Amino acid sequence: MQPGAKNPESVFDKARECRYFLVRMAEHELAGKTENFLFCLSAFLSSFRSVAFRLYGVTETQRGPAAKSALRSQLHTHPQIGFLIRKSNVEIHEDGATVRQRYTVTVGDSISTKWPARWTHQTERWPSRLGSRYNETAQTHVVHTGWQFEGNQENLIALCHDALNEMESVIRQNTSVGPQVP
Repeated sequence: MQPGAKNPESVFDKARECRYFLVRMAEHELAGKTENFLFCLSAFLSSFRSVAFRLYGVTETQRGPAAKSALRSQLHTHPQIGFLIRKSNVEIHEDGATVRQRYTVTVGDSISTKWPARWTHQTERWPSRLGSRYNETAQTHVVHTGWQFEGNQENLIALCHDALNEMESVIRQNTSVGPQVP
């Protein structure tokens, strides 16, 4: 007996598992629970890889080795799916996928501090000719805007969400059974 996935429902089961970890990742990101977020990311990547490999097995069982090879090529060249499969291989077989926090930094001056009203200079009627007449302090705002994989500037959760949606579409196209709704 040759090993490999044969049941299309097992592919959909793993895709639902991916969705579960994706939702948990978003919750932990919002709560600022970095360690839990990273644990769920690891579980998501492992499940995502399993979806691909189960789909290869089911495709080979239903349509033959050539179809499996074509599917494998399709998934590995897809920009988002292929990227996550490569990251899942790094997560499972190497030192883990590297992720970084994303920040948005804005620097600006408020109009009121840049050009103060004339009556605020009552203590110094004639400002020095050598000094600046403007307040030169800049306001800097740093906002955490999520996470990203090293080598990809897209928001990590958005990337995983879009890739999972694409993967589910590929599953439906390549299997003869749809997911069972509980």
